[in-house]
Amino acid sequence: MQQAHNSIYQLKIVNTETRSDIVYYQIQVLNTQTKVSWSFEERYKNMNNLHTQLSQEIKQQLPYFPAKKFFGNTDPEFISTRKAGLQNYFKTLLQIVDVDQCPTLKKFLTKGEQKHIKDQPQPFKEDSIKQKDVIGNASTIEKIQQQKQLENERIKKELKDKLAAATQQIKSKFVDLGNLVNAPEEHDIKKKRAFYDQIRIEPKNIQLNIDIPKANPQAKMIIAQSTIEQTQPKLIQLISQLQAGVENIIEI
Repeated sequence: MQQAHNSIYQLKIVNTETRSDIVYYQIQVLNTQTKVSWSFEERYKNMNNLHTQLSQEIKQQLPYFPAKKFFGNTDPEFISTRKAGLQNYFKTLLQIVDVDQCPTLKKFLTKGEQKHIKDQPQPFKEDSIKQKDVIGNASTIEKIQQQKQLENERIKKELKDKLAAATQQIKSKFVDLGNLVNAPEEHDIKKKRAFYDQIRIEPKNIQLNIDIPKANPQAKMIIAQSTIEQTQPKLIQLISQLQAGVENIIEI
């Protein structure tokens, strides 16, 4: 395990600036031996790449590296929280790693050294968050609110596009039966109705005089007797069924 030691380098993230939805961290490095300091800008992406190149042994001793965030990564509160996490990460990293023995880290720290000032060492600047002026001469609060609104609109559009793409994928796997159940057009109904009226047969007013012979008394008696003989057994059977049903009800 690496032992803690006094690094000759000190690092501080003094500023952040958002340009075109990309956050740039302004880093100041001080060489405590030469008393020389320099500054440079760096993106979160490149700092994350530096972290991934470190050995597993070193990573186990470091604090949690701030995770990626796909939405809201330009929100001022989130930037402030991430900046504090990155500051704590690099402070611990420089305490346990010998920069001279880690070329990747040394290259990262000294990329702005050629621009250093060789007089009195510059003190670390106060922390601040600088937002890109997107509203002209508006106040800081208005600028931040405007930027939040733009970010929200961008997120809404991105989610809307993703939803539309997902919906299209679902539709492509099913058959749309909507066209099969739509009501027919009005002109089609009129056309079919006219065709039906042409083939419809209307009955004519024709008077039919049918001479029905009158039955004589004897024929009436024969018809009545035949009806009684055919109907009586059925009536008797119906009465019996009704009587049996009543008896069953009474027993119950």
